[in-house]
Amino acid sequence: MQSNSPSPAGRHAPVVTVSVQFPDLSVREFEEVRERLTAGRPGRAVVPHEAHRWYAASSDPETVRALVAGLQAAVAGRRLSFDDEEALDDLSQEYADWLEESAEADDADPGPVVSFSVHLPALTHEEFAELLSTFRAVHSRRIVLGEQRGDSHHELSTRQQIESRLPGIRAALAGEPVGTVDALPLLALLNDYASWLSRFDDAGPTPG
Repeated sequence: MQSNSPSPAGRHAPVVTVSVQFPDLSVREFEEVRERLTAGRPGRAVVPHEAHRWYAASSDPETVRALVAGLQAAVAGRRLSFDDEEALDDLSQEYADWLEESAEADDADPGPVVSFSVHLPALTHEEFAELLSTFRAVHSRRIVLGEQRGDSHHELSTRQQIESRLPGIRAALAGEPVGTVDALPLLALLNDYASWLSRFDDAGPTPG
């Protein structure tokens, strides 16, 4: 589930993942970014996540809370509340839309980059701010998100992972019991969301 605002600019933590959407980065744009970020830093890793190979999403804490509640109800076989249904229906639709779009591309081909990670070292706040300005100079309404102190949950999943989650989500939305096989991928996703949310709550507000 996508968040429509970038991380607060006043936070100066290193940025390890950058998501770019509407539009995604073209192959040429990404190569220019990688060349720029690795200039003078031969050991730095800048790894692309192509839009047709990876489902990438950024969710704020309240969205994650709603998904945790919905997934807990689904795997426990409880009746979904209205909020549970809304959260899981939105997630199911996003998954289905991405699968349909990604199926049109050949995995072997290079494609648009929906996000990229930067390590050894991560991006400084100043580097991220420069990238933000560069990306929006071309597309002023482009969404650019930087993962810093875990202010939002960033998901990066393969097509196989997405496909494995849909049967269980759809069964829960239909009011049907979720079988053991279909529940396992949902449990893995639930644990990922819940562990991130626990760390976020333990850390408390990030100072501006």
